[in-house]
Amino acid sequence: MNAVKFAVLGYGKIGSRHAEKLMGVKGAELESVCDIVPERADAGAKAHGVPAYYSLEDLLANSKADFINVCTPTGLHFNHTMVALEAGKHVLCEKPMALRAEEAVRMVETAEKNGKLLFVVKQNRFNAPVRLVAKLLRDGKMGTPIKCAVNMFWNRNEAYYKSDPWRGTLALDGGTIYTQASHFVDLMLAFMGKPKTVFALMGTKKQPIEIEDTGVIATEFENGGFGSFNYTTCATNKNFEGSVTLIGTKGTVKIGGQYLNTIDHFEVEGMEKPELDGQDAGANDYGAYKGSMSNHDKVFATIVAKVNGVPGVEEHLVSGDAAVLSIRFMEKAIESAKAGRLVHFS
Repeated sequence: MNAVKFAVLGYGKIGSRHAEKLMGVKGAELESVCDIVPERADAGAKAHGVPAYYSLEDLLANSKADFINVCTPTGLHFNHTMVALEAGKHVLCEKPMALRAEEAVRMVETAEKNGKLLFVVKQNRFNAPVRLVAKLLRDGKMGTPIKCAVNMFWNRNEAYYKSDPWRGTLALDGGTIYTQASHFVDLMLAFMGKPKTVFALMGTKKQPIEIEDTGVIATEFENGGFGSFNYTTCATNKNFEGSVTLIGTKGTVKIGGQYLNTIDHFEVEGMEKPELDGQDAGANDYGAYKGSMSNHDKVFATIVAKVNGVPGVEEHLVSGDAAVLSIRFMEKAIESAKAGRLVHFS
């Protein structure tokens, strides 16, 4: 198996996690790190024994990496990905890939034009409960989808928003739906398919930030099913729930825990509750708060297998239309909340 080389662009909280996880993946090589704050880049270089770069231009001019891992603030993902793709690099972009659907489409088109791979990090697709539900749906065990209910009740306090100047800003953060809730959006759409209509309420209820910290979204899907999506970062002191409940004509399953890491309810016709396949990786722990599941190593390992021509491994990788769909949904939800009315998806 040929080694696949990765360069991490943006050595902050998630970029340092990329670098750390890459070191343990067979066939993956951390080639370099890059950050416009020299102290951060130097810290990453020292920690992992790789070169440091201080601008994307220097990175692309000198790096031998196959993939650029875009781990910069959300509002920079589009520009950084486009530059890397045009320079002939594959890209693994942290979520969300962009803040506008038009940008997401252009990213996909640019990757295709240049013959490059573009994946978006959605590591929760590798969670054992998520894989189980995906297989139930593929096999028709759930019947016709009736309802998908998502709850994300997390905590992000004042210290979080002050930890980096871009957090909580419209230009670089975009919104809680993009920064925290996008993983949950991705799973709802993966389970239910394309939306038909969206109605949303959003507001800033606690922190003095430019973005919303709380939202409620109602969706009708093209398959006739309904969705309810409830999210907030105003939970007291810590995260306490992240769940997806799926109800079909033949079964009801709730993926729960704080990080979509447990099966909290399982009633499927003709089936006993199965044992979960795979070890719980735990959440990304940033000290003052926790993020989503720490399955980045599974994303990297799957990319290595894909690049090396292993067939059928891309099932849980997110790219192309699936990647754009999440951005389009979030954009439509924001449009609905601003207009105060139901909007049609197409």
